[in-house]
Amino acid sequence: MKLKDTNTSNNPIYRDFFSKSLLDAEVDKTIWRGQPSDNSFYFINPKVKYKHQGKDVLDTLQIVFNIKSDSFKKKFELAISGDGQEVKRITTLHSSSLAALLLLYSVSESKKLKCTLNGKDYTFSDCYFEVKTNVKYSHFSNMDVVLVGKNSEDKDVIFFLESKFSEYFKTGMCDDISIEAYKEKYNELGLIDDKAIEGLQFEIVAKDNKECLQIKSDKPHHYCSGIKQMISHYMGVSNFIEQGKNAMDPNQEEKPFFDKLDELRNKGAEILLGEVLFDFGDKVSNGDKKLGNYKSIYKALATILNAHTSKLCVLPEILTYQKLLEGFELDKKVKDFYLL
Repeated sequence: MKLKDTNTSNNPIYRDFFSKSLLDAEVDKTIWRGQPSDNSFYFINPKVKYKHQGKDVLDTLQIVFNIKSDSFKKKFELAISGDGQEVKRITTLHSSSLAALLLLYSVSESKKLKCTLNGKDYTFSDCYFEVKTNVKYSHFSNMDVVLVGKNSEDKDVIFFLESKFSEYFKTGMCDDISIEAYKEKYNELGLIDDKAIEGLQFEIVAKDNKECLQIKSDKPHHYCSGIKQMISHYMGVSNFIEQGKNAMDPNQEEKPFFDKLDELRNKGAEILLGEVLFDFGDKVSNGDKKLGNYKSIYKALATILNAHTSKLCVLPEILTYQKLLEGFELDKKVKDFYLL
């Protein structure tokens, strides 16, 4: 079926947004519980066994988006190197990993990304994907994107960036959060308090005969999983600042970023942590409202995190891809796809 035919989907991201995309492409329905789903679509037949099909997925994306750059293959390989499911997820049209790859893979010395963050000017000249830092014990934070470059004072910068596409539309509680890994930090940050972040509740609850942490929201319902992820990233990046390589995943030692990030840290690089979302505006029903709701709780969390560290700057406001990429040249078919 054609991309435009997703206009019958029950998912507003497809019905209201992707069906109006200017990209002419063939898509397939995702198989969910043995049946084709009307709520999710892929660029490659979902019956394909993905475990050993990285090359097929890469070839498909290069053809669909007419990408000629030699660097795309290297960045793609990084983007699918996480927990083993990325090669499947990245073919999904609404994948945040796909958005991060397509929109940021070309950041390089020859194609720099210039932007203003928290009132300061930055120029980024390289990007990495799926960078892991240790949270606690066997728990790792998996960062979608890491940009490296310089600030306006010509100082090295490492920007850890969580990427979201439409996830913030999925509101509801986040539970089964490890007591062992997170309770101490949640207490330290003062989050186990009804008034820590307006509209959110951080609680210790019993589930399956064991205690766990839970984040839930009052009305309007919020994207609680995003808050949990940002706290995990804060913990992982903070450990990286203190421990360098010792806080990185040893299984990533051969990756091009492993030594590079530690080298920049040792030289005193400025460290940033932020989150970037895709802004659907009025193209999708309730898009502005959902974005606004998540912006409010992110801002409150950033204030708390920044009050507890002087070595890391958590961006005080949510970024949008539209703002981050202002003036940055994208591949034509990528622009067509995302209506940019």
